[in-house]
Amino acid sequence: MDDPNKDALTWDTLTWQDIRAIGMALAESYPDENVLTLRPERLARLVEEQPGFAAGTADPDDFTLSAIVTAWIAAEAGDDDSSPYEYLA
Repeated sequence: MDDPNKDALTWDTLTWQDIRAIGMALAESYPDENVLTLRPERLARLVEEQPGFAAGTADPDDFTLSAIVTAWIAAEAGDDDSSPYEYLA
């Protein structure tokens, strides 16, 4: 019998390399947070407070934090990746 949760996205063990999953988790956990105004220290703390985040991992670099911001914005935008300027292309 197939496990119904086999393909479900879970947050059992997040690390700094799980950029997309972190972005999705943050969008879900903090829907009213303005990601564009977050200081890097607060962003790192929000990530580390996520359930299942692997404690004790090394601090993230600026590139990783920027990628998380991008993933968070993408998660908030949803699956619609169309642009209002697409007709100009």
